[in-house]
Amino acid sequence: MEIGRKKATIQNAVFEFSYQLVMISFGFIIPRLFLTYYGPTIHGLTSSITNVMSYVLLLNAGLNTASIQALYDPLNKKDIRRLNEILNAIRQYYIQTGMAFTASVVLLALILPYFIPEVPVNIVFWLMLVMGMQSTLTSFLISKHTVLLQADQKLYVATLFNIVALVLRGVIQILLIRRASSVILVQAIPTIAILVVMLLQNHYVKRHYKGLDKQVKGDKRALSKRWSAFLHQIAGLVVNNTDILILTIVTGDMVLVSIYAVYQLVFSHLYSLMKTVFAQGSVASFGSLMLTQDREALKSNYELYEFLYFSVVTVIYSVTSIMILPFVRLYTAGANDVSYSNPTIALLFVAIGIANNLRVPGDTLINAGGYFKETQWRAMLEAAINLLVSLMLIQRMGIYGLLVGTMASFGYRTIDIILFSNRQILKQTARKTFYRAAKVILIVLLNVSVFTLLFPLNIVTWLDWILSSIYTGIFSVATAAVFSLIFEKKSYHLLTYSLKQMLKLKAS
Repeated sequence: MEIGRKKATIQNAVFEFSYQLVMISFGFIIPRLFLTYYGPTIHGLTSSITNVMSYVLLLNAGLNTASIQALYDPLNKKDIRRLNEILNAIRQYYIQTGMAFTASVVLLALILPYFIPEVPVNIVFWLMLVMGMQSTLTSFLISKHTVLLQADQKLYVATLFNIVALVLRGVIQILLIRRASSVILVQAIPTIAILVVMLLQNHYVKRHYKGLDKQVKGDKRALSKRWSAFLHQIAGLVVNNTDILILTIVTGDMVLVSIYAVYQLVFSHLYSLMKTVFAQGSVASFGSLMLTQDREALKSNYELYEFLYFSVVTVIYSVTSIMILPFVRLYTAGANDVSYSNPTIALLFVAIGIANNLRVPGDTLINAGGYFKETQWRAMLEAAINLLVSLMLIQRMGIYGLLVGTMASFGYRTIDIILFSNRQILKQTARKTFYRAAKVILIVLLNVSVFTLLFPLNIVTWLDWILSSIYTGIFSVATAAVFSLIFEKKSYHLLTYSLKQMLKLKAS
């Protein structure tokens, strides 16, 4: 990559990593406080509302991805008029979806209480309303500028503003919970924090994008890829959010939803951390590189990117596989009437997490190149597999059946993405990627076996858990490095050299 692109990638990755650390910290602390202060029922209810809102977000599906894709060319060419045409079309779409969000949230606030009879109607109504308005305000106030910054490889700016708002809202929420404030007031804080992001973004964009003009007529044809991307997001929504919705509708058991949500909390944060740090900031870089038509540069950069990503997945999921059950036991201590620790659920979540992450490098290329139409039927097939298998197995296997359905769909789609990205985009065989994926699974199994069979851990306190995580992390890094030196020596040395160059670049 050229100097500017490489530096932008580093900045995006550093800020995204920082944001994810802050979000994960609050993401564990606040639900834990919800569980202990308000109980499993309210904890399950907030999880269900979050899940329901993910379906409302379908109104916005495909718009972010298509907008970023459409903005690459005018930004690269510094074509201000074309930039205004596309950006104003994006603004019009976000206003329309914001209005649709508002209507949907109000309607759901009226309907949802009838599906959750164990919680008072007024609590369900107001929680749905205040939590739902977060998405409405995001669409109205900040989405247009966020996609502009991301397409211009300045995602780190938007991320910095989000960190400020996240810390502000997290601290206030913790103080309110510890004062036993109304759960509705606590959940209204994130909505208010969006106003902080809006003010910061507006100030930055006005200072650094002088030529923006709202009077230029928007060109909605520039967002023609939205509907192909829309189908992808529908499929992703079904695959990633169906389980809690089915548990809510079929069982109505908020305690069961709470158990699922505790495991999902860990693995969703891990996935978000990996994808935002390594993929979100890289999409614009790969998209810009694809415009140069330099296939060899694309291949060499992707080769390094995939090797790095799979190496990190190996370490992260080795530690997670070993530490997940002790974490759940400590995290849910105090909820004595519910048993959260379940090895089978943990195993299935680990398998799903690994399968989900192995697809990320290939999926990054698909998003960067805008290959939405070419892959939409594959994404819909993944969603169909998930729904069919989950619905067939839920009656026989309960929560395990839902997870098996997710695993089946992820297994298919991960293999498909690896094949498509290598054969159709890079024009090469997928053999090396499958080899690396097998290596990830083998090393994870080896590390888990060492700490469960040879050196079992005795974890009683949070200090024990932290120290054990450090031990297992160091061991996992060592095994990943040894395997890479033995089986992929060239890639290993190339990666270490590139990282040294990036550190020098960052220092300069």
